[in-house]
Amino acid sequence: MAGDSPYQAFDSFRAPLQRAISCVDREAHVWALIGSNGYSPGQEHTLVPNAGDPVRLRGRVELDLISRISYRVSAAEGERGPWKIETLAYAHGLETPDAREIIAYHWHPERGSRITYPHLHLGAGLSADLGILEKAHIPTGRVALEDLLRFAILELGVEPQRDDWREVLTEAQGKFEEWRTWHGSGPNPS
Repeated sequence: MAGDSPYQAFDSFRAPLQRAISCVDREAHVWALIGSNGYSPGQEHTLVPNAGDPVRLRGRVELDLISRISYRVSAAEGERGPWKIETLAYAHGLETPDAREIIAYHWHPERGSRITYPHLHLGAGLSADLGILEKAHIPTGRVALEDLLRFAILELGVEPQRDDWREVLTEAQGKFEEWRTWHGSGPNPS
């Protein structure tokens, strides 16, 4: 996302996320900042919905949504500027109300892990013996929060909280895809 000021870049990044989360929770689950003002250039900032608490999803089964997006505001040139947001890492997931992970999409290339590609985790919340898969980093492409929300609604029976949820998620994801600078892929052969 781009803006004429660092704050505008931040706001254009946060606003579509806020609309997307409203598709599953109409309460004002404003994206909260952890440890920063959200728009100081060059610093790492982190956004979480609901002040970092899980967002309870309504539907056939009890699910909680968790999300964490780390980013940096940077100077940019051309249509991507003068200020833009660079995503540094993300973690989006669904878990049981007692905090057992069901499914989680992660990307954290600079966090000291040997796993630098976008990946999926299957968790103990699936109530299945996953064996070796429980610790596996299953390669994915880059996964947007909107992808997970759409999956939760269409496949897991989460009740959308807006009649226009399809349009809202499509619009929010379109903004993300328009401004992203990489698409993500699985592990590179060594």
